[in-house]
Amino acid sequence: MAHTERKILLKKLEDAKTKVEVGATYQHTKSGGKYIVIALVIREDTEEIRVIYQELNHEPPITWDRSFDGEGGWIDFVEIDGKRVPRYTKISS
Repeated sequence: MAHTERKILLKKLEDAKTKVEVGATYQHTKSGGKYIVIALVIREDTEEIRVIYQELNHEPPITWDRSFDGEGGWIDFVEIDGKRVPRYTKISS
C-alpha cells in the first residue's frame, strides 16, 4: 500500500489534537476509570489515527491503544440512561 503524503498525515494528526489533548487526563464515562493520553499516532498499515493512553487507577498501569474516531473510538458517544454522552471526558490538562 502506498502511503498518503506526509503533509496530509500531519494535518490529520493536528486535526485530532484539537479534539484529544496529549498529556491530559480523561475519565471513561461508563467505568469511571481515569487515563492519561500519551500520544496520538498513525497506524502504519491503515493510516488510522489511534489514541495511546495509560490507566491511572491501577499499579502497574496498562498502556492501551484505541481508535480515535468511528464506532467505539475515543471521540465516539455512548448511551447512558437514554442520553448520548462522550465516551471519554477530559477532567484535567
